[in-house]
Amino acid sequence: MDEIGMWHTGVMPDNINPDHDTIRAQVLWGSLLAGAAGVEWYFGARYEGNDLSTEDWRSRENMWDQTRYALDFFNQNLPFWEMKPADDLLEETEGYCIAKPGEIYAVYLPIGTKEPQFSLEDSENTYSVEWYNPRAGGQLINGNITEISGMGIQPLGNPPVDPEKDWVVLIRMK
Repeated sequence: MDEIGMWHTGVMPDNINPDHDTIRAQVLWGSLLAGAAGVEWYFGARYEGNDLSTEDWRSRENMWDQTRYALDFFNQNLPFWEMKPADDLLEETEGYCIAKPGEIYAVYLPIGTKEPQFSLEDSENTYSVEWYNPRAGGQLINGNITEISGMGIQPLGNPPVDPEKDWVVLIRMK
């Protein structure tokens, strides 16, 4: 993914935008779950430490951490090289999905997504449902629903904490 936004903005310094919610949601996770090979960060011309003058990359340390959390999730949990974008499996739910149908699915739910609905299509398998925090990384954790099965649309439940924030849901065949 190249050109992540307006030339003058890019990834703002942490002291201006410490959470990087928009870049994380719309660029990092959106691109990766759409099948992009990666994301190129640039520092917009409007801010001190822009692309032409920065020598201290620590000014965007929080964004580097969030990028590492995404890479950790992909490398530890997904056969991403075998997966394809599958946003159509999200029923009346805003977000992004990548799938190896019938086996494993990763769903990114942007900030404030409520009660996500997911289509298992014609699968009669049983799947585990675990949550991943894209803001802080770490281990997979359980929400209020830990398993789904049966054909058709299934609720994924709610994340373990902070339902108003963004989350990643990992759905794996048991």
